[in-house]
Order: sequence, then structure tokens, then C-alpha cells
Amino acid sequence: MIEALHPRQAADAADPTASRNARGHDRHQSQAPLSFQQVLMRAFQGKVATGRFFGSVHRAVVRIPAPAPTKPTATLPTTATAALSQAMALEGVPASWQPSLAFIMAQESGGRVGVHSPIHSARGLYQLTAANYHYNPNGTASFGDAVQEAQGGIRYIRARYGTADNAAAFWRQHHWY
Repeated sequence: MIEALHPRQAADAADPTASRNARGHDRHQSQAPLSFQQVLMRAFQGKVATGRFFGSVHRAVVRIPAPAPTKPTATLPTTATAALSQAMALEGVPASWQPSLAFIMAQESGGRVGVHSPIHSARGLYQLTAANYHYNPNGTASFGDAVQEAQGGIRYIRARYGTADNAAAFWRQHHWY
């Protein structure tokens, strides 16, 4: 990392006190903001040589969880896939949307009708939040009816993403939609 710095920055990083004493006149001039490299070198001064830096980085990296694997659509209950087919016909969306709609349903609810999130207002096959319950044909009264929950999900996806493929691509990138 030091070799990537400007020679004066490398001297500062290697021995900041010697460099500061040699450039005493710089204190009277306005101080420029530190570069990223300067901040990083000052933060980890002395830790690189002892190995403490690498241990810290390793511990930080280990704490980052891997993305959860996606759930297969083959595990969706037949009642949920049948309801999805009915909702697609009622909403007039093309059959090409089915794989992406099934994918999102599998990730969000596993095909369980009326499922409710324990930590926020998300409900139903597509886990619509309270601000989006109006997409259901009968609002909150639609929960518990698989076809109406699927209709609400389709309406939300159409309004926000345009197509089911766009919504599924967003979900794959962010693990939410």
C-alpha cells in the first residue's frame, strides 16, 4: 500500500513524526484534506507489520454473511401455483410471466397463503406491506384468499417493475423486491 502513495505521503505513513518535523513550515499553511490512503495508513500504523491488521480484516470478512440461497419454485404447493394461474388469467398477464411470478412467490412466502411477517406489516403470497395492501382486489379482506393475494402481487409488480422478469431480476440482485 505504501508504494501506491505519493513519495511525501509514503514518508508520512512510514514515519509521521520525522516528516512533520522536516516540514514544520507546513503547519502555517492551510491543511489539505487527507487522502483515503493517508487515513488508512494512519489508522493501521504499526498493525501491518505485526499481523494485527490482517487478523482484523479476516474477522471483519468472516462476519459478512453469504447471500441466502434462493428457494426452488418446485417446492410451491399446488394450491398456490393453481391460484397463481387463475390470478394471471384474471389480471391478463402473459403466460411468460409465470416463472418469474412463481420465483418471487417462492422467495417471499414459500406459497403459504395469508402468511404474516413477524417483524413488519408484510403479508400474503407476495408479502405486500401495508402501504401496498390496496393492490389486493379487496384490500386487507383479500388475505386468506390465494387468488386475490396473487392478484395483489401481480398488480404491485406491474405497477412498480413493469414486468415480472424485471421484478425477479431486482429480487435476485437485492434479495427483496
